[in-house]
Amino acid sequence: MRTNVIPTQRYSAKNFYGRNPTNQERGFTLIELLVVIVIIVAAAAVVAPNLGPRVRQAQLDSAAARLDALARHARTRAILDRRPIVLTASADGRFIYLDYLDGQGTSLNALPVDLGASLRIQISKTSDQGQGVIFLPDGTVTETWFDLSSSSGSRQLRLDPVRAKVTTENS
Repeated sequence: MRTNVIPTQRYSAKNFYGRNPTNQERGFTLIELLVVIVIIVAAAAVVAPNLGPRVRQAQLDSAAARLDALARHARTRAILDRRPIVLTASADGRFIYLDYLDGQGTSLNALPVDLGASLRIQISKTSDQGQGVIFLPDGTVTETWFDLSSSSGSRQLRLDPVRAKVTTENS
């Protein structure tokens, strides 16, 4: 009579967790991981300071594009509504506002454009030193210069009196 015998496996310290001690262990050592981390941190330390001015220059470009879009919107609204619209900047230069010039009680219902904490704008006109940039119902506007500045530099922008397009004059 034959009995079923279940083979038993002997466990030792090397194969306790089911490892085959004849195979070579694969993976990274702690030293290898630390060397890679040090290389990544050193590369980031070299690259990071160079990215700061580029980010601020991109903020200037973005603010100029927003000002251009706002000027075109103001011109279009002045033509469609047949009312003059004025573009003004806040006293600290952070916000740009649009509103009707004639003050007949109705509001343009346009939210102010926030340039952000690090950007400032100043309106410097060549003519018509009034309360802001006036977009007339015929689609024209006085030639205006804007000074857009941040901690990384400044841009001088020109508002074309016929097309109401904002262009960069110098960087």
